[in-house]
Amino acid sequence: MPKSVPLRVDIAGGWLDVPHHARPGAFVVNCTIGPCVTQDSWPYQFGGGLGGSAAKAVLDGVDAVASELLSAGWQDPAVILETGLCVWRSGPTPILDFKVNPDFFAGKMALLWTGKPHVTGDLVNKHRRYTRIEQAANIARLAVLDRDYDMVCAAVHQSYSVQLDEDMAVLPMFENVMAKKYCGSGHGGYAVYFFPDSGARKDFKDGLGPVYDIIEIEPYMNFGGLTEY
Repeated sequence: MPKSVPLRVDIAGGWLDVPHHARPGAFVVNCTIGPCVTQDSWPYQFGGGLGGSAAKAVLDGVDAVASELLSAGWQDPAVILETGLCVWRSGPTPILDFKVNPDFFAGKMALLWTGKPHVTGDLVNKHRRYTRIEQAANIARLAVLDRDYDMVCAAVHQSYSVQLDEDMAVLPMFENVMAKKYCGSGHGGYAVYFFPDSGARKDFKDGLGPVYDIIEIEPYMNFGGLTEY
């Protein structure tokens, strides 16, 4: 079993990996991130929407996909084990459509802690607009095919608009932010912010100082993957 694993940010298509919410022909788009976690080093808040429970299952050597499907969907363990910027087919089990090297995200992402954790299992069947979630994932899939960062941000923005329709609180807006959304099931946890370059991200973190809990994250890819899912 691996000694360290990445966590992940979801770009679009969240909830379409939950078997009873899956849609034929739809997609789920996500990306693994560092710093990685180990049994002894975990630089993130728990309940943050980054796939922490799946990462813990992988580190413990258990069947992470099976354990996550007990309460939600398979996307977290699938992308953590595959690594990279991935497009998955919506359905009852993980089927990878394709993946690319996420190096064009380098220097452009940060996490902001919203101040409270969430429990994904409590939110699985909350009312939300699945057709708009599917549309955002279609945009994201095309963006990944073309390695089009601006289009990725457009997909993130649409994903965030669906989250607002779900009555999530409006996230703080800052200068030079291209897109933002809650991670995972939202209603707390982390939010991911996307910037045009590393300078804008540095200004974001330096300007806020200790007022907010911010982690600069980088895209992660192990070209061989971690193991089979």
